[in-house]
Amino acid sequence: MSTTPAPAPTRKRLLLVGWDSADWKIIHPMLDRGELPALQSLIEGGISGNLATLEPQLSPMLWTSIASGKMAYHHGVAGFTEVDPNSSRVVPVSATTRKCKVLWEMLGERGLKNHVVGWFATQGERDLNGCMVSNLHAHLKDVEPDQDPADWPPPPPGTYWPPELAADLDELRVSPHEIDPEQILRLFVPLAHEVDQSKDQRLALLAERLAEAYSVQAAATWLLEHRPDWDFMAVYFRAIDEISHIFMPYHPPRMESVPERDFAIYQNVVAMAYRAHDLMLQRLLDLAGPDTAVMLVSDHGFHSDHLRPAYTPNVPAGITVWHRPQGVLVASGEGFRKDSLVHGARLLDIAPTILHWFGLPVGADMEGRVLQEAFEESRPVEAIPTWEDSGKVHRQAATFSAAESQALLDQFVKLGYIDEISTDAEQAAADTRRENSWNLARACIYGGRWEEALPLLEDCHHGFPERSDHAQLLARCQLVLGLLDEAERTTGVALANVGHRGGARLIQAYIALERKQPAHALKLLEQVREEDPDAPLLLNYLSQAYLALRKWPEAEECARKILATNPAEVQGHLALARCQLHAGRAEEAAAAAMDAVAHDYANPRGHFLLGSALLHSGDLAHAETALRNAVQIGGAFDLASACRMLAYLERLRGVPAGSSDWLLRSRAARKDRDSGDTARINRLREEIAARQQARATSLLRPPLPTAIPIHSGLELLIVSGLPRSGTSLMMQILEAGGIEPMTDGLREADSDNPAGYYEWEAIKSLPSDPHLIAQTQGKAVKVISALLPHLPPTHRYKLIFMTRPVEQIARSQQTMIRHRGETEASDPGSMQSELAGHSNKLLSALRLAPAIDLLEIPYPDLVADPAPWLAKLADFLPLPFDAGKAGVAVRSDLFRNR
Repeated sequence: MSTTPAPAPTRKRLLLVGWDSADWKIIHPMLDRGELPALQSLIEGGISGNLATLEPQLSPMLWTSIASGKMAYHHGVAGFTEVDPNSSRVVPVSATTRKCKVLWEMLGERGLKNHVVGWFATQGERDLNGCMVSNLHAHLKDVEPDQDPADWPPPPPGTYWPPELAADLDELRVSPHEIDPEQILRLFVPLAHEVDQSKDQRLALLAERLAEAYSVQAAATWLLEHRPDWDFMAVYFRAIDEISHIFMPYHPPRMESVPERDFAIYQNVVAMAYRAHDLMLQRLLDLAGPDTAVMLVSDHGFHSDHLRPAYTPNVPAGITVWHRPQGVLVASGEGFRKDSLVHGARLLDIAPTILHWFGLPVGADMEGRVLQEAFEESRPVEAIPTWEDSGKVHRQAATFSAAESQALLDQFVKLGYIDEISTDAEQAAADTRRENSWNLARACIYGGRWEEALPLLEDCHHGFPERSDHAQLLARCQLVLGLLDEAERTTGVALANVGHRGGARLIQAYIALERKQPAHALKLLEQVREEDPDAPLLLNYLSQAYLALRKWPEAEECARKILATNPAEVQGHLALARCQLHAGRAEEAAAAAMDAVAHDYANPRGHFLLGSALLHSGDLAHAETALRNAVQIGGAFDLASACRMLAYLERLRGVPAGSSDWLLRSRAARKDRDSGDTARINRLREEIAARQQARATSLLRPPLPTAIPIHSGLELLIVSGLPRSGTSLMMQILEAGGIEPMTDGLREADSDNPAGYYEWEAIKSLPSDPHLIAQTQGKAVKVISALLPHLPPTHRYKLIFMTRPVEQIARSQQTMIRHRGETEASDPGSMQSELAGHSNKLLSALRLAPAIDLLEIPYPDLVADPAPWLAKLADFLPLPFDAGKAGVAVRSDLFRNR
């Protein structure tokens, strides 16, 4: 392939507009009411459809995938922030974060001129053939209400290319103070005059979001008017997402948890945000001209109906629970079909489709496809191995002052996309790297790259073993890779950190399904159904269990319940298609499978079921296409089954040679899978052992409190130890001796702990909210050993650490597992070794931590002879303690599993 690109043969112009989080469920009713005329004109004059998102649903990752046609593990943008390799500070992602070329770089190599405004990961872009206004242009902070725009603080260096754009664009930025309360805010909030803004900051937040959107619009329209020589232009608006995260709870219909007064005040905000964007879109269309093709996309949707979550998980990026996996795709103008629907589009398809529209080749290493069904005329897709080999890309490292970085990071924190950044630079860097590893691991799993995800998930789980989402995904990865013993141990950690029975049963059921134990899974799920019969995750797992047990009527009923709640749920369509195929209703099965493909084109099972249904209907040509798609997508799907079905298809056609070829491929796939398992598992276990050894010498977690830079004056009482080491007994002793326990009573006593667990659920948030530990002053609080490294160094601690022989701990844990009806670990020896290693390493660190006064109490000795240990406690404790009364809490009959 030549390294000197040829110039583009003809002049064509395409405008790409990004509306973050735009959703058809909001748009369609507004179109029906005639409230979005600009968007309506594009839809009627072109193609439209769902645009399936990727995982994880984080904007910097998704919009870089849109621009590159590649997943995050290729393009390198793993979140909102990264660690600057020079300063070691946490900074927003920038152009230098990107590891592969994006559309404007590819088009520029072919002599096409590009303007880009507001796109994520563009700060520091340079040498662009055209103009760049980075995503930091619109972030205007620390501006006074009457301050002259000429005196506003300039954006960071690298915001513009060429840099001289600053002379014109700096003053076009819009300040929140310029959002007029009467002329603008009253359009969004008619009752704004009734809001007490000294207590309610939502109007100020709305003004900030609108100011950012109008700043993007100002830059884009200025370029269209003053730099009209362009071929491709991309403009990204983030405000719909930001406004939805604040105001979607107040969107009609009213959620039960929303006060009627708040609903009355804020119910119009989301719809008005769409109308405002439609007005801005119309201005862009007018300036671009009628001969310009236009594509409008969103990276995902946003729940606006009964699927809105009742609560938001308290984890980094927990707000993505509001995101819907189907975004918006509209394309209109030269070359595109008119007033047509397109199915099965994904974010990864946008870049190759735009390249194809320009008559340029698609990189074979791109993970998306050309949406040929979107074009009026079908022409062959030209391909080259990669765009990465041609031309040199020079990206200037983005420069951020500490204040500029902090202002942006504060905004990400406010929106809920990242946790608050630690003031400790080392901890902040470690937290950022770990969270980006978590994001990349989820991207790898979405892309079927399980082995690449494994070490990333191990690091996350090692850093935060108390996060059940880490443990569940690691267990799933281990199961897919055949690491059953490892998955059992990981599952045990996940179960230990789930605070309610239903959640624990769902985790157990999921693991049972992955282990091909559907009967056991169903038994667990039936218990959950008594508590919450219509929970979406429960219905999803139930459908899988019924299908595996071939309980077809129950599976179909469950699938229809899923789809009644959420018509876009892929598992519902897949389950329905399987049931209909079994019943011989091939046409209905094909329709259900087509729905599954339309909502998630990357799921090979949808293509396989579609091919199977079409084959039963006698449509061999389309069946072949669907089955070949299943083979091509692959992933964790059973490749052998798809190849065997294609062999059957060729036999029906009377092509024995083709049938034989596919049978050979099926047998080879099955042989590779079966014969390679043992060697692959052995290799993986060797790699796991090496990583465990490396972690033993270099902890990823923040260090224990070893210094007290600013002492708070608080001395806090902590009880800790390994699970089943006697921590609950110690809490009972302290309570009997007159020390109040910090407990919420949520976890009820049971046969494993008849006197209660004495837990405080909030302590699980210690890593993200270390200051909550101060609430325990004057009380005793139980903190699991895995959380001890997150104790903030501003306090002193009296720490009682319970010890117990690991073989007794392991037996006690196994007994608890049996009582819960769970699967016991098949390698107790390995578990004991891990417990001992964790305990020894942690105690070594605790003994050296000057902020911690440590008392180690062996559980067997305490039970056998309480008096001397109660005397030691009395001397050690910072609070009044009656050792005589405390002794009644020691019950030797509860010392079991010796």
